[in-house]
This record gives sequence, structure tokens and C-alpha cells, in this order.
Amino acid sequence: MKKFLLSALMMLAATAGWADALSDYGVITEQPAGELKTYDRSGYAYYVVNDYVRRGAQTGTMDVVFADNNEVYIKDPLSKLIVNTWVKGTLSEDGTTITLPMGQNIQYDTEAEQPIAIKMMEYDEDYDEMTILSTAQVTYTISEDKITLNGTGKYLCMGAVWATSNEWAGFADYSSVYTPAITDVLVEVPEGLETDVFKFKGSEYQGGELNYNTNVGVDGNDVYVQGILADMPNAWIKGTREGNTVTFESGQYLGLLANKPVYMMAVNRMNTSEIQPLTLTYDEATETYSNDTQFILLNASKSTVYLMQAISDFTLTKSKSGEAYEVPYLETFGSSTSMNDYTIIDANNDGTTWAYNNMGGNVAYNWSITNAADEWLITPAIHMEGGKAYTFTVKARSFTASMPERMEVKMGTEPTVEAMQKVVIAPTEVATGDLVEFSGDVWVPTEGNYRFGVHAISDADNMMLTVDDIAVDVAVSTGVSTVRTDNTANDTTVYTLDGRVMGNDTTGLPQGIYIQGGKKIVVR
Repeated sequence: MKKFLLSALMMLAATAGWADALSDYGVITEQPAGELKTYDRSGYAYYVVNDYVRRGAQTGTMDVVFADNNEVYIKDPLSKLIVNTWVKGTLSEDGTTITLPMGQNIQYDTEAEQPIAIKMMEYDEDYDEMTILSTAQVTYTISEDKITLNGTGKYLCMGAVWATSNEWAGFADYSSVYTPAITDVLVEVPEGLETDVFKFKGSEYQGGELNYNTNVGVDGNDVYVQGILADMPNAWIKGTREGNTVTFESGQYLGLLANKPVYMMAVNRMNTSEIQPLTLTYDEATETYSNDTQFILLNASKSTVYLMQAISDFTLTKSKSGEAYEVPYLETFGSSTSMNDYTIIDANNDGTTWAYNNMGGNVAYNWSITNAADEWLITPAIHMEGGKAYTFTVKARSFTASMPERMEVKMGTEPTVEAMQKVVIAPTEVATGDLVEFSGDVWVPTEGNYRFGVHAISDADNMMLTVDDIAVDVAVSTGVSTVRTDNTANDTTVYTLDGRVMGNDTTGLPQGIYIQGGKKIVVR
């Protein structure tokens, strides 16, 4: 399996580190002279991830040079092994067949001290093994400018082989078809298109709820949506409305992600290999677009399902407060895109601060050896009415109960440290290896958009503070916060005589008698 790992690193590092030995093994690194054509790949591929054989769709493009004397050169003939080298074939006199000799070297690995070649191989599904065959050549058929690899299937592939040991190097293709590439074009939005903010809510296929802003504009029967997939927040898709149904064709180009083209696709939830147009149903009364029958995909191919993200049961609801979110607000941090609306501030400038934790689906602060924590995780704007108390909740944990962390929560109107003035949860020790809910209540005297800042204030050289499931809702009149570590005398919470929470200061409160710090106070 070590050799598989080396191949995976080669795929990422391209030709770096191997160039010196390439010419000694006949590896073609320079683009040959001739007519260059670019083709979109389709078909299937085997590749190794974490020592297990995976099967997926071929993606991306392949370059072919048609040179003099019926010579043909193919760049990176294996879809998952991109090393920027060429192999040489021969074009038939009638221009319908390319013959490609097997055994040509496409790379050299200095650590393994052997080249990598292309050969035919047979796949044993029961044992997840490839047997190298002695096939001398393969052929491609050219028909109407489409190139098809002949004689391959699920159990017979063209793959990468360690040339000296004659072992599979972890990559193979079959049922390959190459069609002339069409330049991808982004959706063109009409000049002066007026848009409204719509809140997107959905369920990610691998778990977690998604909640973020999109923009929707309507031009006659055309409907334009920006940011429907949060990894591509600036990308638009275009649909056509007929009655209460808006239809978006699959395969719309969204742009480049990690230097690779990505597309919007939709598939049938009952048969995820069935590509369909995306359909949204519009409810005029609630100003909501919805879909509960399909997955919408962030896809690495425009013709085959090769998903990077899948979302189901999603709605887009027109926001009454622009970019701000309405109450009740909940963020479960279902994916890294959940962080798009959050502001992270490394207040002590030590380079150690909050970051998304892909393994846990949460947000974590990892310790600094020398500095106490001074790190802010600030929510997007949340619209709240005046004259009401609201409850803020967050789940938090330390690495272990024996290594406690500390945090506080404050509220303000801007995503800055200076704006975080109103105490929501006083400095609190987090001493639990399990997520526990912490909450605080705050009185909002004036309607507006507010933000909450979770402030990590742990000691230096500690371990890790993790938070999840941030929520804001109208307060229940219990007069008690879920977690309070300060005693009554130090408690800044203001209560009415019947126990309702009114916030942490008396600014803006109606005249009357209140309780703060265990004592009666009079607001005049």
C-alpha cells in the first residue's frame, strides 16, 4: 500500500521532484508539435484512498496532439493520475483508429526507484486486486470527433503499473469516452437585475443542517439565484418559471474550485444516478422556493454524477431583514461553508484562533503554548425586536474534564471586538469532555440587527475548546440561565419582580423595580 500512497502524492505534486530521471526512461514531458485538441473525459476510474480501492467517474479534460506522419500524442491518459506527461500512438490512414502501445513510461519515482508505465490489467472484485496483463496495445475509435477507448469494462482496464515490480500503482480507467471540450461559460446576469436576499436552509447528505444567504432576482420568466451552493457564493444559476415551478438545467458552470471546474447538478433522490433538471416550487404566500424530491449537487462533472456536496430538503425564503437572520436562529455547523457568515478575530495576533473542525462538524480553538486565549467567534447579524428578552445558547466542551477551558459571550451590533459590549454569558469554566449547553439571556431594548461573540479566554498551554449548535430564540420567562458560574452577588442579570430576564444592564428599561445582583434596584 505504500506504493499507492506514493502515487497519490505524485498526482498532487505533478512532476515536481522526478524531472531529473524522466528523460532516462523515455517519458515525454514537452508538448509535441502538431494540432492540439482538448476533450472532456467521461467513463469510470479505479483509484486508491486510505488503502482501499474506490471507483468513481472520470472528470476533467484530456489533451491530444495530432502530429505529422500519423503520430498521435495523448497527455495524461489516466484520469486520476495527472503528471503532465505524454504517451505516443499511431493514427490509422483513414483517421478512424488510434493504436497506443502499452508499456510506455509516464513517470519515474525516485523513492521507489522505478518508473511507472501504462498497461492493461484485470480487476478481481472479490479480492480488490489488479492482475497485470501482457496486452501489447490498445485502440481508440474516432467517430464524429468523439474518441472511445475500445475493449475495456469494469473488469478490464488500462492502468498505471510499477514498471520494475510489475505491480498496480493504484490508478486505472475503463469505458473511457472523450468528447470535444466546450468552453464553460458562467451564467450571464442581466445588467441592473434587482435582487432580494433569500435564506437557504437544507440538509447535507453526510449530516448537518445548512443555513446561509442567497440572492434571487427575477427578470420576466427568468429566475437567477446566486450562491445556492455555499462553496461557490458568487456563482449564479439560471432557471425558467412556468406557473409555480422554476426549472434549472443541470450542468450549469459555477466556476473553479481548487482550480477545478465545478457544476450545479440535480439528481433523483430515489435513483441518484439519474441526472435531472433542478425544480423549485414557489409559494407566493410565504415567498419561498422549495424542493424535497431531489439532491442538489456541487459536482465535478457536467455529464456524470461526481459529487463534492449533496443537499436535500432545501428551501429559499425571502428575508424580511436583508442579510440578517431571523429568530429562531440555529447554526449546527454542518459543513465548512457554515463559517461563511461568521467573523473570526485573533485578538492577540498569535496566529492561533477558531477554525472549522471537519472531523467533528464543529468549531474549535486549539491552544497556544505561550499566550492565553483572546479569540472571538462572532455570529452573522441576527434581527431581533425591541422590548424583548432573548436566549442565546451554545454547546461547548473542553478536551477532557481535567483540562478546563474558559469562555464568555457578549453581544453587539457590529462584528468587531469593540462592539461586543453587552454580557450574555459571564466568564465561565468549561470542564467537560462532552458537549454541554450553556445559555444566557439578554434584553433587547431597540429593534435591530445584533451579533453574538463567543470569546475564548482559556489559559495558555491548555488544550482545545470546542463549540457547536449556536442558537438564538425568544427567552422563556424562567428568570434562570442554564449555566451560571458566578455567585448571585456578582450576577449582572436584571430580573423583573416576577422573574423575567431583562438583560444585563438597565439601559432602556421602563421605570420600575428590578432585581440585580440579589438586590432591588429602581429605574426612574
